[in-house]
Formats: sequence, C-alpha cells, structure tokens
Amino acid sequence: MNVLSVRGLTHVYGQGTSSEAVALNNCSFDIEKGELVGIIGHTGSGKSTLIQHFNGLLKPTSGQILLNGKDINESKKSSVESRFKVGLCFQYPEYQLFEETVGRDIAFGPKNMKLDEEEIKKRVLKCIEYVGLDESYLEKSPFDLSGGEKRRVAIAGVMAMEPEILVLDEPTAGLDPQGRDTVFELIRQYREKTGSTVIIVSHSMEDVARLATKALVMNKGEVAMFGTIDEVYSKADELLTMGLNVPQITRIFMELKKEGLPINGNIYTVEQGVNEIIRLKKEGYTL
Repeated sequence: MNVLSVRGLTHVYGQGTSSEAVALNNCSFDIEKGELVGIIGHTGSGKSTLIQHFNGLLKPTSGQILLNGKDINESKKSSVESRFKVGLCFQYPEYQLFEETVGRDIAFGPKNMKLDEEEIKKRVLKCIEYVGLDESYLEKSPFDLSGGEKRRVAIAGVMAMEPEILVLDEPTAGLDPQGRDTVFELIRQYREKTGSTVIIVSHSMEDVARLATKALVMNKGEVAMFGTIDEVYSKADELLTMGLNVPQITRIFMELKKEGLPINGNIYTVEQGVNEIIRLKKEGYTL
C-alpha cells in the first residue's frame, strides 16, 4: 500500500522572473507504508526542495503529493493535517530548540495538535525513551546538553507527533562517529517499534546502504533512479556521472571479485565487508 505518492511534481522558484530556476522537474514515485527510503544526490540536486513538499511547506508549481491517496493540497484543511501526518526534521534540528526545558520542547508539537495533557505526557515519556534518554532530561534546559543529545531531543519532538511518515534531512550531519551510530540506531528502533515509514536525506551512500530498504537518486531536479539498494548501487558508472560515488568498500570488493574471489552478492557497508572477509578466510582464501 502506497502511503506517499508523488505525481509529476514540478517546482519553479521565481517563476516568471529573471531569476527563474527549475528545482524539480516532473518527479514521480511511490513509497510504500513501512519502508525506509534514502534520498541521495549531490548539492543542488533538489533533495531539500523535494521533501518540503511532502507536508505542504512548499506548494507544487504543478503535480501532486498524495498522502494515502489524498492530495494534500486540495484544501487548506488537508494541507494542515499533512503537517502532523508527515513529520519533517530539518538539518541541524537542534537549532530549532527554544523551550525552557527538554520536556516542553518535546511537548510542543502534540500541544499544537490540541491533545489533552495526559496524552501529551504519555507521548513525551515514550519519545524520550525512543531516543535513548532517561526521564531526568525532561527538566533540563536543552541548551545545557551536548550536540548529540540536542539532536536526539529535536528528533523526539517530531516523533511525539506520531507522524505516519518521519522525514529526516541529514540526521547525522556534524556528529562524531559515536553520535552518528547512536542516531542511526534510534531511527532503526523507532521504525521497528512503530512500523512508521521513514525517509532519510543523506549525502553518504554508505549510510543509506546501512539503513534503507530503497534508495531514490536525485539529479538536476529529476528522479534519476529509484529502487532497492542493490538495483541502484549496482549502477556505479551511472552514479559516477552524477557526481556520486558508490561506497569505497563496494569498489574494493568489486575489484576482488574481478580478481576471481567468490564474493557473495554486493558489499555496501564496512560491516558487510568485515563479515565477507571472515567468511572467505574461513573457507581458506587469502586476500
């Protein structure tokens, strides 16, 4: 079942002016309920413009955004409803924290949904747990937290609205390796616990390979590829022409396969590579 369908989406900035620029051109694709989709593409490919259409922050110049089959822009009511059904977490979301306490920040979205106090409290407690922080954080100022903790609180605030679709724009930007792993794990666990659809924008093809079930490649405002990780990443030459590189680990194992080693499938992450090396050594192969 498609939870999000994009139909002929075109967006033109400054239409009719001397600075007119086509950011999106006739984009169409479907995302099924429960999928974790990674959107990749070089800077200026249209990624950020695309996701801002998913909950009506930007209106199409032409085309449609269908949420569960309903055009989110058909009325003001449906557009407002989409803001709660599609939770959008911008890059560096910690810069949007503004309340006196962590608890109030997480509660901000549910309060705007006009939920009762009991339901708001329930969601705040659930989401602080989702992001791996204990209840003691709820009374702390968000400005006293580390960068990684702020990021988790900001994501918890979007999760608290319990959106059908969670959209994260570069969720690990600026974090150290440990912080990145923590955020990836909380995203994975959130999806497993809730069954929600998750969309991640990332410049890292390895990160997308680690998390996503499908990858959508944007290039010059158009959907260049959309499919499973294997379907997309196997087209290494085409990706290179778009200014994208398959992960370095993939290239290494592609060369090993050319040398005659019996590599199982395609390798896209370091973890997969380590496991494959262990398997080959156990079977007596020398690298």
